[in-house]
Amino acid sequence: MKIASFSLLAVLGLCLPVFGQAPFQPGDLKVGKVEVGTPTTPEYQTKSGDLKRYKLGKWIEMELSYDTKKAVDELTFKYTVQIEGKLYDGEVTYASIAEGRDHYAVMYVSPKAIDGLLKGKPLTTAVIDNVWVDVSKSGQKMAPTVALKDVKMPNLPHISGIVLNKDETPFAPLYYDRYEALKNTRR
Repeated sequence: MKIASFSLLAVLGLCLPVFGQAPFQPGDLKVGKVEVGTPTTPEYQTKSGDLKRYKLGKWIEMELSYDTKKAVDELTFKYTVQIEGKLYDGEVTYASIAEGRDHYAVMYVSPKAIDGLLKGKPLTTAVIDNVWVDVSKSGQKMAPTVALKDVKMPNLPHISGIVLNKDETPFAPLYYDRYEALKNTRR
């Protein structure tokens, strides 16, 4: 009986720190600003297969900096970018985010999508009307919406499928230590 009681107390003692932690709340996240760039497609060399001709394109890269006061199991970043008066959405969820500073979330728009959106006009940051980012955890908004420009999002239809997370781009293997791991959605 003493052994069973002692074992139960030991298990409860191990569980108390887990149950005693306050959940991640909106005040535990500090968002920075949205930065927009137009990097060129990275080049890779291969030693096998047919070589195909191609032109390196320009991407739209949208990055948000943020700090956390506590470790958090996951955060979802919903990006909305306005280009040529239309709104395009994308979402990325990062997992196992440590407490601390200098965290970044990033999303992209591909050169082929940009060509279609701009109808052949050259890409400059001036064609990006605005970028808005919302951060949530389990559906709860964690911070006020962050925007590239201090302009309210217009009431327009949203189009998905154009804004891509880093793993859906040729930037996937680059800057790996700058970003958190993506939440694995495969089951």
